[in-house]
Amino acid sequence: MRDTVETSPLLQYRAQTVVPGRILKMEEAIKNRDFESFARLTCADSNQFHAVCLDTSPPIFYMNDTSHRIISLVEKWNHSEGTPQ
Repeated sequence: MRDTVETSPLLQYRAQTVVPGRILKMEEAIKNRDFESFARLTCADSNQFHAVCLDTSPPIFYMNDTSHRIISLVEKWNHSEGTPQ
């Protein structure tokens, strides 16, 4: 994580710009028991965390082929259902 703090401009942008608003939206989704919003925000945050890891120098690769296949399956499932499952 130290490398990320020292080398990733995306982390700084995320901390200053994205996270404060996302926390408010997550709190609202939880308060309203709005699973769809909660799930969408969680997935977006997970994707952005992965982007921050890749933005680190040297890049951090924590996802493998199985991880990518699972994400793809979940995305297809959510799409077929029309809402996050």
